[in-house]
Amino acid sequence: MSDDFYGFDDGEAPKGGGSLFLWTIFILLLVGLAFGCWLGSFYIFGHPERPGPYRFLKKLGKIESPQRFEVTAAPQGEFLSARKLFDRYSRMTPLELDEENAQLLRIYIKNYRETKRVVTYVTGRFLLFDAYPLKKTDFFSSGVVALAQSVDYPQVMIEHLYPSGTRNIPILQSMLQTGLEIKIEKTLDLSVLLHVERLLDGHMQFTVVPILYGAYTMKQGAGTFALDPPSELLIEAGLPVIKAVAFDAGLKKFAEYRRTQSIGKIDPRGENPSDLEAPALVRVDPVKSVAVSSPVRATPLPTVPLVATGSRPSTRDEGRPPVTSPPSVDLPPPTIVAQRDPKGTGSGGSWRMYERGKAPAGRLLTTAEALEWVDRGEPNQRIYLGGEFLVTATSQGRAIMRVRGPRSEAADAPRIFVDYPAGALPPAENSFAVRDSSRPLQIRSVQRGTNGQLNIYAMEIMQP
Repeated sequence: MSDDFYGFDDGEAPKGGGSLFLWTIFILLLVGLAFGCWLGSFYIFGHPERPGPYRFLKKLGKIESPQRFEVTAAPQGEFLSARKLFDRYSRMTPLELDEENAQLLRIYIKNYRETKRVVTYVTGRFLLFDAYPLKKTDFFSSGVVALAQSVDYPQVMIEHLYPSGTRNIPILQSMLQTGLEIKIEKTLDLSVLLHVERLLDGHMQFTVVPILYGAYTMKQGAGTFALDPPSELLIEAGLPVIKAVAFDAGLKKFAEYRRTQSIGKIDPRGENPSDLEAPALVRVDPVKSVAVSSPVRATPLPTVPLVATGSRPSTRDEGRPPVTSPPSVDLPPPTIVAQRDPKGTGSGGSWRMYERGKAPAGRLLTTAEALEWVDRGEPNQRIYLGGEFLVTATSQGRAIMRVRGPRSEAADAPRIFVDYPAGALPPAENSFAVRDSSRPLQIRSVQRGTNGQLNIYAMEIMQP
């Protein structure tokens, strides 16, 4: 009776049971597929620095081309000298360096919009070894890449990418010659770090690109070129752009250049003409004026008595008590045009000039105090130089000074290299310059030469 009730024998399976099992398998497969798609989308959108995801996102229109930034709208960042770059990245393990490179490229591809990370900007002076035109098989398909070594910290090499249209490549190649000095300045350039490579000999190679994509000129020469953001990146080519063969060729070319170059005649004071005439590449984009509804006055520097070796305080400061400098505040003072050389021989860079007493607040140093900054890279604050100086050599856009006093003529006396903006007239040789808190020189760096010579590099920021 039970058999009749259930309608099948003990060995007979109920109809439809197989279909239920198959449906279960199918649903599990769909769940796995959905989970896989979720993981895949997370991987693709989270790793645009990899070739596959980059191509896929580019086709979907989810990735824009690299953006040209304005100075006022650039991502927040930190400025690192060559030494600081080496100290930070030389300590990383290979795995840490791989992860760091992935992050550097990822935030660049996303135009720094989806990150809270502070962007790393590179600063310093670099000596160009060689330059190569970029090919369609390179990371950037058009422009020039330059291999250079840090003047301040020779263990650091950079490959500086100059992306540009084909029309500018001949100009770029003609200007980026072996021996050229490339100046990457905090006040003018925003050159971001894209990649870090540890070399077998212990050197570090850093890939750098200027996200302002501005215009550049020769500080001591002629010619100007402009950069353009790349329309697309070839991720498969990878970084660095300059691989081992080209890197070694650049080293050999520079070694030959150093062997054959003319050193020039040294005068009794130790001034080398090449110190004045050495070509340098600088950015020349004009500084935009700030529109204000009412006159704005920059906080003047406090008047501080100057004490320097072999010098005396300026008479206009005598009898005034020392004043502690207030915190440095950058207000938008009017842009002042530098005095023009009537002969039109000046060929310096371009930067903001200030009226007397209207420079941004900063710390005023004597020459002796400034020497404490030797080999510390670019200052992280505004520091100024004051004192009485003897002009020992002068040329287009640059003058060399020494502290006025009994040892001004000594070859080992500290030298002050002062750069002047385009068209400005440097002081005459053997003349005297008195600079106080109302008309200071801005210090860019303090360096020790290969022969132990102490050099202070400054720039003229005051309207004559």
